Amino acid sequence: MRNNRLISAPGGIVLSAPPRIGSLPTANNQPDMQFQFNMMTGNMIDCDFYIPDSTGDNTGLAFRVAYDAAQKVRYSNDSINNKKVCTYVGSMLCSVIPGFRNSVETALNGIGVRPCFVSLPSQAQDNNLVISSVSQFDWPSILAVFGYCILLLFKVDNNKLFRLKDNYLCNCLSIARIDELGEKVGCSSINRLNLPFDDQKEYTIRTMLRTHPLRETVITFLMNNFNHPDSQICNLCQYLSYKLSWSGDMRVFTVMYERLVKTNSPVLAYSLVTSEVDNLEETMKAIAAHTYPQYFGHLCSVSDLYFLDVLRFRSLFAVALELDRAINSSYCPFFKSEDISKADHITVRELLKLHWAAKAENPRVTTGRRMPTIRGI
Repeated sequence: MRNNRLISAPGGIVLSAPPRIGSLPTANNQPDMQFQFNMMTGNMIDCDFYIPDSTGDNTGLAFRVAYDAAQKVRYSNDSINNKKVCTYVGSMLCSVIPGFRNSVETALNGIGVRPCFVSLPSQAQDNNLVISSVSQFDWPSILAVFGYCILLLFKVDNNKLFRLKDNYLCNCLSIARIDELGEKVGCSSINRLNLPFDDQKEYTIRTMLRTHPLRETVITFLMNNFNHPDSQICNLCQYLSYKLSWSGDMRVFTVMYERLVKTNSPVLAYSLVTSEVDNLEETMKAIAAHTYPQYFGHLCSVSDLYFLDVLRFRSLFAVALELDRAINSSYCPFFKSEDISKADHITVRELLKLHWAAKAENPRVTTGRRMPTIRGI
């Protein structure tokens, strides 16, 4: 049986005590500012926000009640229920990591929610909660759902630019990640969890909750607990760190870096794309200067997302995508890369011929211009 003491984490964050298992009842990357503005100008609502008692709760009751509440409104897409599901996701996050609370509360205030804190289990009866009817979760299940809630705050995929086969299946990528989370934390009942949410609900939660302070708090927590002595927490933080690294809008950069920069492609020295290569070099310098280059797309200011706008590298991105497709079978075959970035078809084909001809003649050819280096990639 696991130790039920509070788990201290670096940076002043404290993880709620894990429950005693045996005691449980069974086409560009700019933000959608119009959507965010509409959310913020709506009427304020009061919504229950479940937290563990200050004296501790080794049954995970607050987390489980928040999970059940989220399930009840997950299929409703009106403004009020969208705010409620965001509140319950925030409640699940804070039930495990109380250090998230200030950032979560600020994010909720920003979308028009006044959290009404319900401390459990002491206030269960006052709020007409029947503890025996609440979903039964063990500690690994709570960690798996918690990990999924963290991923909801971040744009991990970029389906509009990277047309993968799995993107056209119902939430296939989220399902795979939940399975991976279950494996990392030793959750044997992962298939019994009613997750993931549908694509629209995931997008709604991410758009409404992903404030810069909350994302920064979460990533700081992950980095500080990368080598946590508890193996489950360590595995979870390492997995989430890996999934968030170079993800989302950063993939615009990484595919060009992998297929053009690391291969010293002669495309980078071609006169027709000099301005695009200048833009790529500028982007690389901005990323390299960041404290966490791998999380640049998640932690940079809204204005700095400009560095990752695919329209700055129309031809380079299309060429890199075609090169990636040549060795990656996961792409959907029915699209043209130049259509995605609005690049000139003839220019893209010419650049591809240049790349392939140079590499066929000498795989080690270095005719591209020298680009900045970035640690960790």
